[in-house]
Amino acid sequence: MASPKLNLALNKNAEEIIALAAKKMGTSKRNAISLALVDILKNSYDKRFIDLLANETTLSVATASTISEQMHTMLEGIERHGYSRRVFFGLLISDYFLNNQNKFIDQDDSDDIDVGKGNLEITIDQAKKDVIMTYCQKNSMTVSSLFSHYIMNEDINIDSFEISNKAHLNLIFSNSVKKVLENKAKSTNRTYRFYLNLVAEQIIRNIST
Repeated sequence: MASPKLNLALNKNAEEIIALAAKKMGTSKRNAISLALVDILKNSYDKRFIDLLANETTLSVATASTISEQMHTMLEGIERHGYSRRVFFGLLISDYFLNNQNKFIDQDDSDDIDVGKGNLEITIDQAKKDVIMTYCQKNSMTVSSLFSHYIMNEDINIDSFEISNKAHLNLIFSNSVKKVLENKAKSTNRTYRFYLNLVAEQIIRNIST
């Protein structure tokens, strides 16, 4: 059975931000959109707000994103105030990236971003790995894109971790993400593998609240 698709009409500028953010993280636009949807779906939106977005936002770029069955069910249960799913979520996603551009890309980012990729393997607690993988499957994103997002864009306020039952986790990062990872690990006098476990702990804490 084919996975559900989320068809979207996006603002041109927002789509360009999404494409550049995805390129910087070494992932697909689908993963960048899924990361945004997690934040977007934490809130509810009344008709007045959506009408305002519709009046202020031009949607001119069509795209489609594969989503999980769980995400599809969640989206179908949201009141869209008479708008099609394509337009309703296109407006919210466009608004999110237009207003959070600095969270995903820097002013000096360009098409010259290093798109090379590499694999990193870490040892992680099995139970925590399972929680993260289940979360990513539910929210239609790869584990690597979630880690990339946290490395690039989120504060890591954890300074320790524990491993009860060892498991291996393979991550694929763009060279841009790897460079940021190495710099952040070095600035805290930790190895990158240790730092990635701190990232995992931060993810667990954030998705559990």
